[in-house]
Amino acid sequence: MALDGVSKIEVLCHAVRRADVLAAVESSGNVQLKDISEVREEKETLFKPAQIETSELAEKIADLEKTISFLEGYITEKKKTNTPVMSEDELLDRAGDDELTAKAAEAWNVAVNTAKREGGRKELEQEKQFLLDWHNLSIPLEEFHRRGKVLLRAGVLERESIQAVHSIEAENELFHIEVIDSGKSSEQVVLAMHCSESEVILKKLSEYGFTGQDFGGRSGTVGELLKEVKEEIDHVQKKEASLKTEAETFAEMIPEFKILLDAAGLLLLRQEAAANSRASRSIFLLEAWIRDRDLDNLKANLESLGEVSVSKIEPEEGEIPPSPLTETPAMDPYALLTDMYGYPTRKELDPTALMAPFYAFFFGICIGDAGYGIALAILAALGSRMTKKKGKNPRLFNLLFQGGIASIIVGVFLGGWFGADYALLPYFLQAPANLLNNLVPGFVPGGGAGQRGFGVSEQFLYLTLAFGFFQLLAGIVINLVKRLKIGEGVIAIVDQTGWLLAMIGLFPWLFNNYLLEGKLYNANGPVGSILLMILGGGALLIFIMGGREAKGLGKLGLGAYAMYGIVNLLGDVLSYSRLFALALSSAIIARVINEIAGQLTAGIPVLGLILAIFLLAGGHLFNLAMACLSGFIHTARLQFVEFFGKFYDGTGKAFKPFRYESKYVQIDRKNSKTKTS
Repeated sequence: MALDGVSKIEVLCHAVRRADVLAAVESSGNVQLKDISEVREEKETLFKPAQIETSELAEKIADLEKTISFLEGYITEKKKTNTPVMSEDELLDRAGDDELTAKAAEAWNVAVNTAKREGGRKELEQEKQFLLDWHNLSIPLEEFHRRGKVLLRAGVLERESIQAVHSIEAENELFHIEVIDSGKSSEQVVLAMHCSESEVILKKLSEYGFTGQDFGGRSGTVGELLKEVKEEIDHVQKKEASLKTEAETFAEMIPEFKILLDAAGLLLLRQEAAANSRASRSIFLLEAWIRDRDLDNLKANLESLGEVSVSKIEPEEGEIPPSPLTETPAMDPYALLTDMYGYPTRKELDPTALMAPFYAFFFGICIGDAGYGIALAILAALGSRMTKKKGKNPRLFNLLFQGGIASIIVGVFLGGWFGADYALLPYFLQAPANLLNNLVPGFVPGGGAGQRGFGVSEQFLYLTLAFGFFQLLAGIVINLVKRLKIGEGVIAIVDQTGWLLAMIGLFPWLFNNYLLEGKLYNANGPVGSILLMILGGGALLIFIMGGREAKGLGKLGLGAYAMYGIVNLLGDVLSYSRLFALALSSAIIARVINEIAGQLTAGIPVLGLILAIFLLAGGHLFNLAMACLSGFIHTARLQFVEFFGKFYDGTGKAFKPFRYESKYVQIDRKNSKTKTS
């Protein structure tokens, strides 16, 4: 639940230990390597960039990925297979399996040849169709390119223009037109004309919509060419059938090829790491970042390999260390959100634990139904379990599980149980909602939303605004702590005190006078005056601190602009009304689903009951999915924009461990010969 301390280390080893060192570092998963292939000049004389070629292996991996994708289209029988579990050594042995590599190369050739044959066949099919369109043309096609006193042209003429063209033929003895095929709207024609008249005749024909046909370099009759094309298509189809048989055979080897792909990926990652390091004739050098708590273990493991030295070094001037975070199991799911927003700098607080309670609670409000919460918790628990079995990170499912628990708690106090009519709920389910409603001034049982069968009145809107007020207040306090931590002292205290006073003075006064109609306190009493005085004091401090760095009249301008931020606070608090809106919309949809199901059972005997069951199951599942999606997005927005905006920059660098993330194999790191503990 904190930002971990990090150190920069330098690892020196004999060149013969390079592979062992990289294997141990990668297997540990505790190190972020630094690219030092181009670094400080003082090292240039001794250490040079490691001359390691990785492009060939990268190309083979790309080909293997394409091969697997190609072969998946030729799987004749889908079989359910478990994710294989292999040690690093077993996996790397596959990378050296020459027979398997050769089979993969053969499969890639089949894929390439299949693509070529398919492309060639499509071209032949197009040629066949073109020739079929001119199947009535018996003149050898080379005649249309011959130059002489008589010119031949073929083309298409609009049907309604054919009579006009015949009139031209009747007037000119040096021109003849022959219709070879009639269509619905056009005619295929062959034109014969003396070369002296060709320019004039073709110009007139173009006015009647004549379009000439270019036969390219084709020679021979259409019938002869069509026969040849059909023979070529038959030949290609036979070759394609043979390739298909080979592809289906290779498709059975997809599991082996996937293992080979992961093996090659692991090997490539280590080779790229070596290429980004430096070396001399006999020494290998790499630099990395590591958590302070992991340094002793890594040092002991590496130095046990033999000629290896691990030492801490100072970061270069201006170099920014990464910001690794370690969360408790309860907070870890919310690191997903921190990753989405941005990592803290070394001077910032870890925002994950500060955000987590608010996020879970607000997510629960967005769903607002205890029944939905129970369903979500069960589904998320199953998803988390399945994800763990596959060796993947179940953060998202764990976050949804906690959101489901929060939904149950919130739903109990909102009276939400799968959209059931609040008035029909047993008393023990109504009691928690009544307790909450009595805490909110202005609630009338059965009034407002209660008329639609909901347990909580519109007054709950005011509670969501109050939640926003307290979260923003917390953000200002956190910002004060952050600024004190980096040594801003009195300036931070005065500045943040101004915002605290503005919040404390403004919102209780607004809520009481404009939302609660004076039910929070006597609007004509001294409390209102005190709140306005607090607001005025806060505004004055904001004005003073906002213009402190300017000169002359600039102080007034910057101070006034800073005071305008109080209006932004009002907008920030109002943003939390979306929590009420999402909860209400989810409840309305659930209620409508129940009403439609009730109408089906009442209006259609037997079949109506069956349809109602499907409607209830599908409708509530869809409503839950939409509630989760909207709750996830809008609750994240409240944290990212309103809450984080008060204290968090998120401009730090992520800690990216040097470790291969397999796609198809679950790597058993514990049973490797490489020491990783």
